[in-house]
Amino acid sequence: MKKTIIVVVSLLILAGVARLSFKLPAFQNLALDVLGQGFVQQAARSLPESDALRVFVCGSASPLGMTDQAQACIAVLTPEHFYVIDSGAGSMRNITGAGLPTRRIQGVLLTHFHSDHIAELYELNLNSWIQGRPEPLMVFGPEGVGEVVDAVNAGYRQDRLYRSEHHGAALLPPALGVLKHHSIEPGIVIEDGALTVTAYVAGHAPVHPAVGYRIDYQGRSVVISGDSNVTADTRRVVVGADLLLHDALSVPVVTNLSEAAADAGLARISKIMSDVLDYHASAASVVELGQNADIGMVAFYHLVPAPPNVLVEEIFQRGFPSNYLLAEDGMWFELPVGSDDIKVIRP
Repeated sequence: MKKTIIVVVSLLILAGVARLSFKLPAFQNLALDVLGQGFVQQAARSLPESDALRVFVCGSASPLGMTDQAQACIAVLTPEHFYVIDSGAGSMRNITGAGLPTRRIQGVLLTHFHSDHIAELYELNLNSWIQGRPEPLMVFGPEGVGEVVDAVNAGYRQDRLYRSEHHGAALLPPALGVLKHHSIEPGIVIEDGALTVTAYVAGHAPVHPAVGYRIDYQGRSVVISGDSNVTADTRRVVVGADLLLHDALSVPVVTNLSEAAADAGLARISKIMSDVLDYHASAASVVELGQNADIGMVAFYHLVPAPPNVLVEEIFQRGFPSNYLLAEDGMWFELPVGSDDIKVIRP
């Protein structure tokens, strides 16, 4: 007992000394030097080179947020290419944290214009502009993308003016801070060397138009659904794909939440949750899709809702085949060229 008291008193004394040291300028300066060096090293860290088709989950959640996971965002990289599909809230934090080379980003591919897919479009534009992106950032999307991009440009016009004036036009050329847009139709939308991007019609009524994307690179392929039910177009485009990232809704969880809200007298919340059920793919429907199509691996993202604990994760994973998994922020998929392998790197 006596030894325990001595240990506790010693720890309290040490804690007091540490707290007092934080007030000493000399200690603060020393700590600041260490923190500064760490910040610079982190900022200077570059993404390791790879010949693979790489896919990074920069946002795995949905507006029904019960965790701190970012909203919809997937980055696709090759040695020569870098595109981001959607840019939901919180995604920029994951992109910078992973050291993605935003200076060389070539475009953003929007699946549709719900807020959780466009919320950080300007943040991505700003970060890549500051990093020295040599061309205006191009935003691809279905009909209506011009309205979205024009609104973002107008809303942040003064921000761009302030930054260019403050840092100088040589460092931040004003023209490079203005987003450009390109309206697309289903079919091939980008052919860039060995990379081909094909848009297909997504089933997200009443949202129209909405698209998903298939990206092919040197014999490897990934399909990103955006928000969509499983449709005939989905079944067609996923054939032979190495990796499918598909939005997924847990019917048991969302139904339970809707009923609980109704019981609590929260009729508006109950209806909103009930409405969500018919315009996202259920987890079971995506499992059925994989059973009837030649897909290497399936990862659920844009999870409705994002699982707050292991129990909800297990409910999502009911009936999962061995090649299915739940995506999470910071997860990488590497698809080496000339191989069928898919390497999953968890955060």
